[in-house]
Amino acid sequence: MILNIEGNLNRYYAQTLCLIYFPGAKFAEDEVESENVPVVDFVVVDKEDGIFSHAAIRLGDKKCEAECFVPFSEIFPKERVRKMASGHAMTIAAKEFFGYISPWGLLTGVRPAKVAAQYLEDGFGVMKTRKLLATEYFLNPKKAFLATQVAQTELKLTKNMDKNDCSVYISIPFCPTRCAYCSFVSASQKMLSMLDDYLTLLVKDIKNVFATVKALGKRVATVYIGGGTPTTLNARQLKKLLSAVASCTDVALLDEFTLEAGRPDTITEEKMRIAKEYGVTRVSVNPQTLADNVLENIGRRHTADDFFKAYEIAKRSGIRDINTDLIVGLPGDNFKKFSSSLERIMALEPSNITVHTFCFKRAAALSKSDGEPFVPDVPSAAKCIQYSQLMLANASYKPYYMYRQKNAVGNLENVGFAKAGSECMYNIYMMEELHSIFGAGAGAVTKLVEFDENGERRMKRIFAPKYPYEYLRDFDKIVKGNEENPSYKQKVFEFFGR
Repeated sequence: MILNIEGNLNRYYAQTLCLIYFPGAKFAEDEVESENVPVVDFVVVDKEDGIFSHAAIRLGDKKCEAECFVPFSEIFPKERVRKMASGHAMTIAAKEFFGYISPWGLLTGVRPAKVAAQYLEDGFGVMKTRKLLATEYFLNPKKAFLATQVAQTELKLTKNMDKNDCSVYISIPFCPTRCAYCSFVSASQKMLSMLDDYLTLLVKDIKNVFATVKALGKRVATVYIGGGTPTTLNARQLKKLLSAVASCTDVALLDEFTLEAGRPDTITEEKMRIAKEYGVTRVSVNPQTLADNVLENIGRRHTADDFFKAYEIAKRSGIRDINTDLIVGLPGDNFKKFSSSLERIMALEPSNITVHTFCFKRAAALSKSDGEPFVPDVPSAAKCIQYSQLMLANASYKPYYMYRQKNAVGNLENVGFAKAGSECMYNIYMMEELHSIFGAGAGAVTKLVEFDENGERRMKRIFAPKYPYEYLRDFDKIVKGNEENPSYKQKVFEFFGR
């Protein structure tokens, strides 16, 4: 599509506004205007007392436009006023053009509860926060309620957080097979053949990361082993991994230790026994759906019965918390199937239930099919999301973290629900960037976070090699570094001024 901006408006922000209504759109500089190419025009003018913005959406002979003026105020900083004026204009024009307003209004970020949290911290109160979200950001009242509720929970859970705490993320980027909706690359037998070599270096990486954390004088509060599917590891490999963690820290003192078991077809009695023995307090057993035909559609090599068996194994292990994931909007799914899946999951009474919205990825097999392209049923997905939130609230599950992904069906959200006291704190720390998270393994991202005396956050990201073969090839650069590329420890120490 074509995006034209006249005046002072961040181009990336303008693109995110466009993507709400044109998901997956590209903004090629050489795009030529034609009747099949959508065009969005912004005109932004700085006034003495506020920001004026005009937005127009054009496609072929159809054109809808709107304008908005937002005055400066003590509530909103100048740059937010600029975004709000442009967002308002775009939203009003889009309503006329498409006949609806996105349920999240003009909120474009990954973390829709962030604005609500800022209002609550500034003392606006719950009711005023909801009203501001609905009136100033055009949120559907139900979304305003949800965002405020998540923000309240996050603030309550983190208000006594120790600033010296941190977390460690360990990456196992391998899966037994590749799901049709996934763009992940590590399911091939060639990739799986690297596992032992990968694990040998990962153990060294873990020890290096924990040593770096110790040298900084920080306390590891949570450890999260994610993927991929970490339980792709066999029992011997899993024991090697978990014993490496136990050799670096007293796991009994961790607030939380998560292992993503993920795929039910990778869970065994022995693996769960080992996990419990080495201090794991939380596992994820993720069916995504309990409709067997939908599981087949997405390339999952397990059935609903396999999930129930795996869940029972995890429960018998005595591990404290179990999370289950469901995905709304999968190919072949509908409200009847989803509601049945949710109700059957709820009957198990897991401590955590996470409801994701299907996210269409260009590199996934679903986008490469020779048959008809998959077209998501947005109204059905929205109905499923709303049903899940009502049902879980009635069963005493509270939403405690939330995020959104680009190209999610209907621009809908992913929400983690938990019974009181079982919230996954790592999810909150990671999503809200409240403290440093140190990463080990291929694809891991270290997020270094520091706050100054005024509460202003400073951040730096350190990216590990993305793919296992790159990680194996470049491992010495991570640990030892060279003149051109400092080691992991040097990069971390530089950030903290050590």
